[in-house]
Amino acid sequence: MDLKKLHNAVPFLMSILGIYVLSLGIISLILGRQLLESISFFQLHGGGTASVFIGLFMVMLGGGLKARARVSWYFAVFLILLSLFSIFIRFKRFSLIYFDITAASANILMLFLLLKYRKEYIFPSRMTYLPVEGKIALAALSTAVIYGVAGTLLLGNQFNPPVHDFYTAVYYTFMVLTTLGMGDILPVTTTSRLFTVSVALLGIASVVGSITTFLGPLLQQRMTKVVNVMETMEFTGFGDHSIVCGYTPLCSEFLKSLRSRNIPVVIVVRDLEVATALKNEGYIVYREFADNIEALRKVGLKKAKDVYICSPDDSYNLLIALTVQKFKKQENLNFKVTVIVNSSRNADKFEDFCDEIIDVSHVLNDYMSKSKRELSHIDE
Repeated sequence: MDLKKLHNAVPFLMSILGIYVLSLGIISLILGRQLLESISFFQLHGGGTASVFIGLFMVMLGGGLKARARVSWYFAVFLILLSLFSIFIRFKRFSLIYFDITAASANILMLFLLLKYRKEYIFPSRMTYLPVEGKIALAALSTAVIYGVAGTLLLGNQFNPPVHDFYTAVYYTFMVLTTLGMGDILPVTTTSRLFTVSVALLGIASVVGSITTFLGPLLQQRMTKVVNVMETMEFTGFGDHSIVCGYTPLCSEFLKSLRSRNIPVVIVVRDLEVATALKNEGYIVYREFADNIEALRKVGLKKAKDVYICSPDDSYNLLIALTVQKFKKQENLNFKVTVIVNSSRNADKFEDFCDEIIDVSHVLNDYMSKSKRELSHIDE
C-alpha cells in the first residue's frame, strides 16, 4: 500500500489504536485487581488506569487530526509516547506480553506516520482560540479536582470508612465538588471536615463558573439565531426598502436622512458592538455577513429599491458588490447599487458592478478645494 494514501487514514488509525489501548487498559485493571499482592500501586495505575485515559484521548483526537490541526499533531505524538511508557510499566506483569507487543508496534507505526506527514498539520486548532475566561475556568476546575483527590488520599484515615484507593478518592471528590453528598463517606475529624468544606467551596466556584463560561457563548449563539429568525419574519412584509451592507460612521447622517423621510432601512452587519449600537438608535439590524447571498435574500433583496454598500473595507465591499450584482442579473432585478469607496485607487474596480460610486477621498478633496477657494474670496 502506498504510504501517501495512509495520510488520509491517519485519523481513523489513531481512533482504532485508541480503542485497542483503551481495551488493554481495562483488561490490565481487571487483572491488576486480582494481582494486587504482586504488583505495586504505580504499576496498577501507570499500566492500567493511564492506558484507559490515553485510549479515550486517542479516540477523541481523530477529529483534530482530520482537520490537520497542528496542536492535535503535537498531542497525538505526546499520547503515543505516554502509551509506550505505559506498556513498558506493565510489561511482564499482567501476562499480556503478546498484546503489549502488538500495541507497541502499532504505536511505533502511528508515530512514524505522524512524523512522516508532520508538514501536513499546519492549521490552527479551535482550542487555540479558547478565550482567557475558558482557560481560567479549565485551570480552576483541574486544580480543584487535583486538590480534592490528593487531599482525600492524604487524609484517608480521617474518613469513615477510610479512603485509601484512587477511585474512592475520585468518587468522594466529585460528590463534594458537585455538592451531591451521598453520605456514604463521612469526615470524622476537624481537619477532614474543614478540608471537605474547602472542596465544596471550590466546587461551587469552579464547576458553576466553568458551566457559565462554556455554556454562555453557546446560549448566546442560539439566542442570536432565534433573534435572526424573528427578524427575518419581520422583513417578509418589506418592499421598496433600502438595504445597507456594512456600516461606517461616514454614512450615519445619510441613514438619519433616510429615516426622516420614512424610508424603511435594513442594515446588514456582522460586528456585535456595531449591531447593538445601531439597534439602540432605532434601526432594523440583521447580524450576518453582507456578502452572504442567503442573508441578503432574508432581508428582502428581491423587493429592495436601493442597496448601499458602505463598510470601511474596500475588499469586503467588492465581495458584496459581486454577490449583489450576480443576484441582480440572475433574478433580472432593477434596484440601484451604490458603493462608498474608501480609497480612490479602488474606485475603478467597482465600475462594472455598481450604478453609483461615491469616492470618499475625492469628495473630501473637492470639499477642501471649495473651502479654500471660499477663504481666498473672503481674503480678497
